[in-house]
Amino acid sequence: MQNRTPLSRTTKLVIAIAFVLYSAYNLVLTALQDYVLFVSNDVGALGISFGIFTLAAVLSRFLSGWIIETIDDILALIIGNIILTITLGFYPLAMSVTSVYIIRAVQGFGWALSTVTILTIIVENTNNEQVSKALGYLNGFGSLSLLLFPVFGSYLVVIKSLETFSICFLSAFVISIISTGLSVYAWRSTPPVVAHDTPVSGLPERSVLTPTLSAFLLFMMLGVLLSYSPEIAVLSGIQNPGIFFSIFAFAQIIGSGMGGKFTGSSQYGKIATAGALFVMGGVTVLILVNGIYGYIASAFIIGLGLASANIALNSYVSSISTTSEAKGMAIYSAGVDSAIAVGSFSTALLLGIGWTIPAILSVFVFTALMSSAYSFITIRK
Repeated sequence: MQNRTPLSRTTKLVIAIAFVLYSAYNLVLTALQDYVLFVSNDVGALGISFGIFTLAAVLSRFLSGWIIETIDDILALIIGNIILTITLGFYPLAMSVTSVYIIRAVQGFGWALSTVTILTIIVENTNNEQVSKALGYLNGFGSLSLLLFPVFGSYLVVIKSLETFSICFLSAFVISIISTGLSVYAWRSTPPVVAHDTPVSGLPERSVLTPTLSAFLLFMMLGVLLSYSPEIAVLSGIQNPGIFFSIFAFAQIIGSGMGGKFTGSSQYGKIATAGALFVMGGVTVLILVNGIYGYIASAFIIGLGLASANIALNSYVSSISTTSEAKGMAIYSAGVDSAIAVGSFSTALLLGIGWTIPAILSVFVFTALMSSAYSFITIRK
C-alpha cells in the first residue's frame, strides 16, 4: 500500500497540472462550438460534435482504467496530455465538419485518459479524510480556469474567420504543451506507480451506481448548455457566450467551497439534494427571464448548485468505495460524461423535429428535479 499523506507533493503537483490542462480545454470551450457552426452552418452539428466528444470519453474511461493498471500513473497522464495537445493543433486544419467529428472523438479519448489518471493519482496519494478537501481544490482550480478562459476564447473569435479560430486553437495548443511539460517533470521527479491498492478496471460496486445515477440525471442539462452555448447566448441577446461560463465558474468556486465544507460532516444526501434544486431553479430562470439579467442569474445559480452537488456526490463515492476509490471515481466520471452526451445528442434530435431550446431546457428542469428527489431518498448520509 502507498504511503499516503494529506495533500502530498504529488497531489499538489497533479492539481497544478490539471489547472493548466483545463485552461487549454476551456480556452476553446465555446470558441470550438462557434467553429463547428463556421465549418458546417448547421445548428444540429453543435450537439453531435459535443456528443461525440463526451461519448468517446465515456467509452474510453474503461480502457483508461486498464491503461493505468498497466503503466505508471503519471506516464498515462503524459500520454493523455500529448493526445490532447495534438488534437488542438489539428483543429485549424479541419475544413469539414466530418474532420471536426473525428478530432473530437480522439480528443475525447485523451480527455478521458488524462482526467481518470488525475483522479486516480489524487485519491491514491491523499488520506481518506482529506479526499474531499483535495477534490475541492481540484474543482476549485477547474472552476477558476472556467472563469478566465472561455470568455477570452470567445473574445478571440468575435470576428468569425479561419485566422481568428487558428489563433485561438494554437494558443490552447501552447498551453497544452506546458501541461505536458509539467507532466514530464512530475514523471521524472515522482517514484513510478503501477501496482494499485486494488484494481482500477473491472465491474463497479453496486453502491457506486446510486450517486452515479443521481449525477447522470443532474448533468444532462449541461450537455445543452455546453453544446448550444452560442445559440443560448443569442436568445438572451448576448454576443460573447463565454460570459455565461465565467459567471458559472465563479459560482462553482463558491459552491465547491461550500460543498467541501459541509460534506466533511457527511451531509452528502442533503447537499446533493439542495444542489440539484438550485440547478432546477437556475435552468428555470434561463427559460423564463430574457436578457442579460436572466442570463447572469441563471449561470450563477446553476454553477452554485452543480458544484455543491458534484462535490457531495464525488465525496460520497469515495466514502462508500470499499474495494477501489479510483475505480469508483472512474465510474462516476463516466456517468457524468454519459449524461452530457445524452443531453447533447437528444438536443440535436429534438431540434431536428422542431423543438425550441427553451422547450428542451424545460425537459432538463424535470431531470434535475428527479436527481434531487433520488438523492434525498437514496443517500441517507
